[in-house]
Amino acid sequence: MYSKYTGRMNKRNIQAIQYFFIHFFLEVVSFYVVTSYIRHDMIWMLALLYDFFAFVPQGIFGYFKDRGQKLNLAALGSLMTLLSLALMMLKCSPAVIILILAAGNCMIHIQGAETTLHGTGGRITPSAVFVSGGSFGVVTGKLLSGMVPIPFIMAVNAVMILLILCTAILDRDNPAEEKTAFKFVKDDLKAGKVILLATIVVAVRSFMGFVVPIGWQETALHTVFLYSSMGIGKAAGGILVDRIGARKTSLISTLGALPFLLLGNTIMGVSLIGIMLFSMTMAITLGLIVSAIRDYPGVAFGYTTIGLFLGVLPVFFVSFGSVYIKCILLAVLTVICIPVLLGLTEKPNSKKIISEGDNV
Repeated sequence: MYSKYTGRMNKRNIQAIQYFFIHFFLEVVSFYVVTSYIRHDMIWMLALLYDFFAFVPQGIFGYFKDRGQKLNLAALGSLMTLLSLALMMLKCSPAVIILILAAGNCMIHIQGAETTLHGTGGRITPSAVFVSGGSFGVVTGKLLSGMVPIPFIMAVNAVMILLILCTAILDRDNPAEEKTAFKFVKDDLKAGKVILLATIVVAVRSFMGFVVPIGWQETALHTVFLYSSMGIGKAAGGILVDRIGARKTSLISTLGALPFLLLGNTIMGVSLIGIMLFSMTMAITLGLIVSAIRDYPGVAFGYTTIGLFLGVLPVFFVSFGSVYIKCILLAVLTVICIPVLLGLTEKPNSKKIISEGDNV
């Protein structure tokens, strides 16, 4: 039977798919630009600049959106990414281009997070679908860099703008009461403790992503498989969290992934299964933080991106070349993450039941 609630959920499902493609196009543009400077003398500094301004300020923008600010940040951000492409054609300073690009990327991310977290009845799947689109965009942008001219990527940016305008038409009512529906964390835990521990897990898992042994990666097609498995895992994580709860999904995505990651250095199929399972953790940590600060979903999303940045930082300064060292790090860090996640997530018998009409 059709109801007003079901109608809202259908709208959120459509927006989740729209933002999947918006995120895809966004990362195509972003990594086309960043990869274009791969041979620049200061590429490590440009990459660090991009990571900082794309990740860290998201919670700030999220706070203002949570407090009722109506500006469509995605529309503004898409104009900034378009500007970065225009400046690239004019051969302006790479640092200025990267800064504008990162700021635009940041704004689009937080608008997507706000849109896919509001009015979902406590379901994390729409946001997980949105986030998963980025993995496919990253590899596409990297592959297109140096292969197609900038005007082609400008056309991609234009399609992204049209999609943003389309999803804005659907986004005309965000029921405030439904922002409080998330419940993936134990009731007796203080918000500060949940935020701190979940953000640390995000940082640890972000770092672990860079030390996964992937000796099989030799061709462009291998890279496509790698990033595709990440994207599939992120979306699947959201679906599993809503279906079986964050606690069980935590075990699947950490303990279940470990043997595949350790044994998959030279076997692509084994490694891809581990990477897919490993990527499911994204939905868990986001669900935990947004459950702890239910009235501030944008801020919650911002904490996860800060964790991502902190996890990336060591890679700029330390090299982990040995497969044995990588395997030891994966095992030790997984052992650390499992009890933390189990200590934060609610037990299965207290999991809120999701109605059949809520599925994406």
